[in-house]
Amino acid sequence: MPRSRFVSPRKSVSATCRAIMGGGRSRWLALAIAAGCLVPVTTTVTGAAEPVPAADTAAPAPAPAPAQPADAPAAAEATTDRTATQPAGSARASASAAARADRLAAEASTPAPAPAPAPAPAPAPAPKPAPVAAPAPAPAQVEQVAAPAPAPATSGAALSWAPPAGYANYPVTNVTATDSLTTVSGRGGDVLIKLPTDRAVGPITITDCRNAVLIGGSIKALPSSKVDGHDQRAIYVRNCTGTVHIEGVHINGAVNGAQTDGIAANAPKAILQIQNVRVDGLRGMSTGNHADVFQPWGGLREYRIDRLTGSSNFQGLHIFENTGPIGAGTIRNTNIFGHNDAPVDKGGYYIWTDCNDDYPVALDGVYVAPRPGRPFGQSVWPSVTHKQCAATVANGVATWPKDSSITGSVREGRPSSGDFVPAGSVGQNYTSPGYR
Repeated sequence: MPRSRFVSPRKSVSATCRAIMGGGRSRWLALAIAAGCLVPVTTTVTGAAEPVPAADTAAPAPAPAPAQPADAPAAAEATTDRTATQPAGSARASASAAARADRLAAEASTPAPAPAPAPAPAPAPAPKPAPVAAPAPAPAQVEQVAAPAPAPATSGAALSWAPPAGYANYPVTNVTATDSLTTVSGRGGDVLIKLPTDRAVGPITITDCRNAVLIGGSIKALPSSKVDGHDQRAIYVRNCTGTVHIEGVHINGAVNGAQTDGIAANAPKAILQIQNVRVDGLRGMSTGNHADVFQPWGGLREYRIDRLTGSSNFQGLHIFENTGPIGAGTIRNTNIFGHNDAPVDKGGYYIWTDCNDDYPVALDGVYVAPRPGRPFGQSVWPSVTHKQCAATVANGVATWPKDSSITGSVREGRPSSGDFVPAGSVGQNYTSPGYR
């Protein structure tokens, strides 16, 4: 804060000033100021620095006090640290002081005084230093907390498994039928299957191939439970021996009168890769088509799933060994959810394994949302009441501690960030995000 002191403007003072300053302190101060014997000098008293938030840096050093005039007397310098706090006297005290000043000046004068030298102009008061703005507080230091491990990547991220090398040069089969089953035969070799970009087609059977690749397109179920005397399957893989790669396909099962599986397989020598596929609205019943999202009922050498979203009113991932052996299975970034679209006839298990399966199953980022009104513990199989290898459910997470063939877990509900394969992200005009 500013404080004031008074100093003589010259190293030597006139007799008048000496006479004035010889009086008592309380009376001569106003006279000395009025006669120009003393001039005010303002200094700035710097208090303790204000507290600085812990996150801020150290406060800058206080601004130095303004320099003294070069000719200030030493005696005046000794008073620098004292503050003149006496207020000016009343009007009567001021008049009395003026009269005393006149009398003392007359007594101190010589009979023939020389003309008083022109008084040196009093130095201008030292400019009051501009207040130094306190530095703006540094932005609060926000502790960088590692983000939680993200939910498995969305459908726009690179996929886990690439199609077979050189697939772009495979012989091409174009599928165009919209109201019937199309069978695509590889004739023991490789085949590249292309679907229209402007419409959905009917179900497809891929058979007798080595490698087969299907990327993009839409398939719509036919309004029946059987096609050509067999249970309807939107995609059926049979008798292939290499790698069958299915990616970016949308399957629509929400058709009046339709009962269909999503993807089924009967190819014990083949590797089946299912990535970025969405299966919507499957309908089935216990006495008809079971409407599985995925079922390798006839066996596979291996199945690999990355980013699959499916819904059914009956069953989801029916992955136990049925009539054919399965070598291994991996399911990543997959969510299955139930619905109660009629007809609802039993069912309700959205992942189905078996205590007697001896092939390894790895589950990573798998979610099941039960049919409305059905408990989560009764929507996975083995269920929580199974006598041999019951599921254990804790905090909405199902595991099978008594089944060493299953690693990983299944979470209740749907991913917090949405379906792994959002509606509209695959199908016609699909573009692959690439592969790791």
